[in-house]
Amino acid sequence: MVKGMRLAELPDFSCTAHSLQLVVNDGLSSQRAIIDVIAMLKRCATHFHHSILAKQRLRAIQKDLGLPEHNLVQAVPTRWNSTLQMLQRALEQKRALSIYAGEHGGFACPNSHQWDIVSNVVKTLIPKEEVTLEVSHNNSSASCIIPCLTVLKMLFQGEGPSTQDIRTLRQVMRESLVKRFSKLEETKIVVLACLLDPRYKNHVFSSDATLTKAKEWLKEDVTSQEEPAAAEEDISEEEQAAAEGTNEEDRRTTKRQWREQISCRSRIDDLFSFLLASHTAEPLAKSCLEDELHMYLKEPMIDRRKGDPLQWWRQNEGRFKLRATQARKFLCPPPSSVP
Repeated sequence: MVKGMRLAELPDFSCTAHSLQLVVNDGLSSQRAIIDVIAMLKRCATHFHHSILAKQRLRAIQKDLGLPEHNLVQAVPTRWNSTLQMLQRALEQKRALSIYAGEHGGFACPNSHQWDIVSNVVKTLIPKEEVTLEVSHNNSSASCIIPCLTVLKMLFQGEGPSTQDIRTLRQVMRESLVKRFSKLEETKIVVLACLLDPRYKNHVFSSDATLTKAKEWLKEDVTSQEEPAAAEEDISEEEQAAAEGTNEEDRRTTKRQWREQISCRSRIDDLFSFLLASHTAEPLAKSCLEDELHMYLKEPMIDRRKGDPLQWWRQNEGRFKLRATQARKFLCPPPSSVP
């Protein structure tokens, strides 16, 4: 998918959900104790997936214990959050698994210390799952990437389970998060999407330099839109001249008439007019761009969960015409390839 975008010379950025999964994999693979208990629970899930009799026996134990009659979940590398879901289901069926292993065997059941590791890993991974679900939602935009990752980084920095294994897990995941998303605030699409989302604006940027860079990108975007329009206007004028049958002799006559007319006026005034005319509107345009952005940033932010940024721009398009056009452009790309 990435190669296809680059071959087509279209702007692109990495799938955020996939990158987050790689962050989790880096953390889980950093501790031997965590690797061992995950492998143990994978073998446990495989045992029940391969045997109907084992499922029936487990179901009977679940009924006796009053536990939910759920199947175990197998972790699959290509499925987001499947390792977390496997650990959560194993914790739910902890008593049933212990009884089954004691009566029928077939797999080794985790000991009490390993169950504590499972519980702590689940607590650590739940915030990551919430972020992944948010960026994978079918209504999500690239604007949510920077806010979600900023919150996740703060969670990894905060207090958590105090065991050495989990502290190392959190540290490795945080370092991986910083490394994999180190260039995020240098990605034009992501930064402008966040800035033009009235739920976030510039409040989640790590520095003022990002806002300064975003302003320059917005100006460049307006300029890039004006250039094709000017080129089309020039082409239209040429076509009109051809349609009216203007020939070389007509153009010479026009130039001669213009020279005769200009001689009747002050040449100095005309030269000044020519020199200054092309620059008169530019400061006004820049001022208009900056004023509109300043007014937008001063607007109250809308609710993160209930607010609809596209609806907000539809309602305020009359006040922010330039920014509304850019919002429609930069709020479109999804943050993940698996909505």
